[in-house]
Amino acid sequence: MTAPFYPSFQSLHLADQIFGEVADRVMGYVGRIGAGWYWMLSGGNLVTFRLDYTVTEQRWDVIRGQASNPRAGMFSAADFPFAAYATSPTSPPYIHDLDGLAEWANRLYFNMGHLIAEMARWLQTLHAVAIAPHVAPPAAFPYLDTLERDLAHYALEHLDGRFDLARLSGAFAGRISRQRLSRLAQEWEALGLLTPRPRRITYALRSLLEGT
Repeated sequence: MTAPFYPSFQSLHLADQIFGEVADRVMGYVGRIGAGWYWMLSGGNLVTFRLDYTVTEQRWDVIRGQASNPRAGMFSAADFPFAAYATSPTSPPYIHDLDGLAEWANRLYFNMGHLIAEMARWLQTLHAVAIAPHVAPPAAFPYLDTLERDLAHYALEHLDGRFDLARLSGAFAGRISRQRLSRLAQEWEALGLLTPRPRRITYALRSLLEGT
């Protein structure tokens, strides 16, 4: 049996830039442990990312992610091949890892921003997937009362998805205090129903709205 081949510390350090950018967009980042990067999402879901190669060892050219939880096991997976984000079809980017000395190859032709945006979008979608009955029981997420649904709908319809406390407080004066609204925003952010500041409605909250 062939022993597994792992990226060098330098390769992992180069890839840290990608995951740091994604962590700024999606809450729940645990950090890099060993040769993997981890997110803990709502519903007790664990997401693991690893570098891999598709051509040959010592040429890391793809990020593989998978999501799992104790109830459903591994329930989602995604590949992010660097070639898909290359600006030149003949010069795909990769991390050249030669005996522990690693460097980007064809980095100039790598649209890393698109890769980061798609990884963040997949993680955000997993917040919504977590609400599916086969992944997590409905009791793992809050029941939205009429006021909470109205707040979320208002943010989507009038604030382009932004959970702007000042605007919402003005629009719902008499129905909810600013203190309670602020506390609700903190609770929803902790559950992954809102993004970190500046807060926006997530896919998870959209799914919860559709199910109530």
